[in-house]
Amino acid sequence: MAIITIGTPFNIDLEFKIATVNKRLLAWLIDMVVICFYFYLMLRFVYPLFGMGEAVSTFAQLLVIVIPILLYQLFFELFFNGQTIGKKAVGIAVIDMEGKEPSIGQYLLRWILCIGNLFVYIIPYLIIAYPAVMIFFLILYLPDFLFVIISNKSQRIGDFAAGTVVIDKKYRPSINETIYLQIENKDYQPMFPQVMRLSDRDINGIRNLINIKRPAKDSQSYTFQVVDKIKSVLEIETDLHPEDFLQQLLWDYNYYTKA
Repeated sequence: MAIITIGTPFNIDLEFKIATVNKRLLAWLIDMVVICFYFYLMLRFVYPLFGMGEAVSTFAQLLVIVIPILLYQLFFELFFNGQTIGKKAVGIAVIDMEGKEPSIGQYLLRWILCIGNLFVYIIPYLIIAYPAVMIFFLILYLPDFLFVIISNKSQRIGDFAAGTVVIDKKYRPSINETIYLQIENKDYQPMFPQVMRLSDRDINGIRNLINIKRPAKDSQSYTFQVVDKIKSVLEIETDLHPEDFLQQLLWDYNYYTKA
């Protein structure tokens, strides 16, 4: 299982599972089916409405077929949290190398640098209009395919340049690694309301830090660094032992999120 480790502002390492080549290929095939279906609908019901003049015909092809298909990947990833219809179906998504949603510039860059992919997406159009040209455009996709195979993070050229990676969103750690805790004490009183300024990712990282197995000396030093950073950011003063402080944050976070 390929894993990418990403640090949070609190020096806590979080893990994401890299999407496998098989899942990415399946997502791509689903996207191709969607595009072919769109192409059929446009060609069958919309395109005839523009008339049959040569100038009008060319304009209609660009407007309702070529441009929408070329923009398919960019549009969906930009407005649907890094997922096309195919990616959504198989549970994978694009994130940046810091674990956040990519910026518009990152989405745009990875889209521009997938030239082969762009032309593969208009295969339905090429089959009908320019079948001989299709082979040339398929060759353009080979560098991306090879880059995904040899990259240790399964990145294609556009991902590498944009600082993005495709992850498996269906991956879940074991129950012992989740952020959720069962609070048995009905009279529980939280100590640190500032904990709500942390994200689920930060809380999950704290849980991982508590459970991680390190040499005793190394673990203590690392934990102290994290605790000092959290106290500074959240403006908390406490005499709790660092590990007890982190555990208290977990209890408090679960209390507030389930209230």
